[in-house]
Amino acid sequence: MLLTRGIRRIQVNTWVLLGVAIAWLLVNFRWIVLYRDGQVFDIDEAGYFGMALNNHGAALRDGAVGWIEAVESSGIQAPLLPALTSLHFFATGTGTVAAFLVPLVAGVALILLTHAVANRVAGRPFAWIATALIATAPGVLFEARAYHFALPAAVMTTAAVYCLIRSEGLSKLRFVVLFGVFVGLMPLSRTMAIAFVPALVLAALIQAAVPQDRMKRLKHFTLAVLVAAGVAAIWLVPNGARVFEYLTGFGYGKQSVEFGQEAGVFNPAAWVARLRLLISDHGLPLALLLCAGLVAAVVGAIVKIRTGPAKDVLRSMVASALFPSAFLVAEGGLAVLTSKNTGTAFFLPLIPSMVILALWGLYRAHRSLRRALPFAVAVVGLLGLVPMVDLRLPTARPWEMDLPVLGSSKVTDGRGVPQVYVDPGGQVVEPLSAETAREWRAASEWAVGQVEEQHALGGATAFGFRDRLFNTNTVQLEMLRKFGYGVALPQVDPTANGNTGPDYLRWLTSYAGSLGGDASKTCLLFTATGTVDEYEPKVDPPSMASTAKAAGFTPVTTRPLPNGRLVTLWKRPQPTCVPS
Repeated sequence: MLLTRGIRRIQVNTWVLLGVAIAWLLVNFRWIVLYRDGQVFDIDEAGYFGMALNNHGAALRDGAVGWIEAVESSGIQAPLLPALTSLHFFATGTGTVAAFLVPLVAGVALILLTHAVANRVAGRPFAWIATALIATAPGVLFEARAYHFALPAAVMTTAAVYCLIRSEGLSKLRFVVLFGVFVGLMPLSRTMAIAFVPALVLAALIQAAVPQDRMKRLKHFTLAVLVAAGVAAIWLVPNGARVFEYLTGFGYGKQSVEFGQEAGVFNPAAWVARLRLLISDHGLPLALLLCAGLVAAVVGAIVKIRTGPAKDVLRSMVASALFPSAFLVAEGGLAVLTSKNTGTAFFLPLIPSMVILALWGLYRAHRSLRRALPFAVAVVGLLGLVPMVDLRLPTARPWEMDLPVLGSSKVTDGRGVPQVYVDPGGQVVEPLSAETAREWRAASEWAVGQVEEQHALGGATAFGFRDRLFNTNTVQLEMLRKFGYGVALPQVDPTANGNTGPDYLRWLTSYAGSLGGDASKTCLLFTATGTVDEYEPKVDPPSMASTAKAAGFTPVTTRPLPNGRLVTLWKRPQPTCVPS
């Protein structure tokens, strides 16, 4: 009888969990259909969607071999999201809404994985609290509606945590192998996820080395490392040198300062900056709950160590299901703190483990807190979810508070990528008008037409400015839509190559490392007036125009952009830009 009741509870729990996942999927799919179809992409989305079209085009032209070659040659950008998207394009077509299928499914997977990990840590009631918090986390909802790498990276990381827990200290071979697979997929899901790999590898090594039968477990650990290395090698072997240069340059080199100024474990300003980033991504209510819970977890661990035999307590901690999540949060936090690059949703792969660790800290702190926790999570969850149900609701408008030290801090915000991207410092909630969105796409289509008309498809076309909505990625996307292949589009990099007239001249006449290709070989050059919607540090438009003349370019034509900037196309003689 007891066994029958237990089975029924498990079945009911499974069906309820699936119902929650389906409801979450439908809410977000509806939002995408209403507010992303026909809208602008941010610069990252345009680049990633272009990769998916490139992979899909390679499969259509050259079959499986062409697809594999395209995926492996993705350069510095992780290949998993575009690769999966390019495959389902065969069934869904290549429309805008179809592009969001993988992030949506990844969001569902993250909810289910968080529930599974939390259940292993502290049982079903605890798992439901964690599930509610991750399903309503503003950062998770935002990224499910964006064509970014953050959610797939979070899924691979959390899947690796789950498999490590299920391996029971690397004693179960099946989960050992799966752990290795997911660790290997972490770099393939997002380049920066490489920074979190050491946490899971070290956690596995420690869990394998502590028990009495450590030799068997260490052999399993070796197998997991080999599996992870084999999976990661699919992409890192052909791209490893460029990935290393990218990570060191944009993670810890001079390019990182474009994304932040503060770094260092012992730098208070860096801690404040990361807390502001957490609030920006997930809102003040969830950030406060996480911070309170993490402090409670640390205090609880210290108290437990001091009240018992330290060696035995540490052994029990290492063997616990919470250890992988705790170790990941600690090492991942250090990785984020030591880089000036705060990126887009860098915290997201850590958020499920942070949620579980924080809730565990509050859950175990006091009996009254345990009783109050479901109500606190319900309030935080509603504050996160309700503003993001529909842009037309009054609650979708940003709500901010001024706090000491932290300054203006987001409480709630129901906007998506197009609204935040077009007006990052403002209060725009409504979608761009269909007409304005079409004008932005038409500008990129015009650029593609000019490249074709000027016989530059076999050469290179440089961008001497960095507009948020008209740039190398948006033009490349239209190139792929029209021709099924891309062209070299080097873009000026003021941080790496300098931001003066002589620096621009060197960029256009002498080889220098440049995203998208060698600018010294360019046939065409786009420049723009003004600095509206320009990324920092902003290129100096008059200086770039003067440099174009000095580098042998002559103006060909101009076109206004929807934001009021005037784009000029320049051309110079090059062997690769002649009629075929």
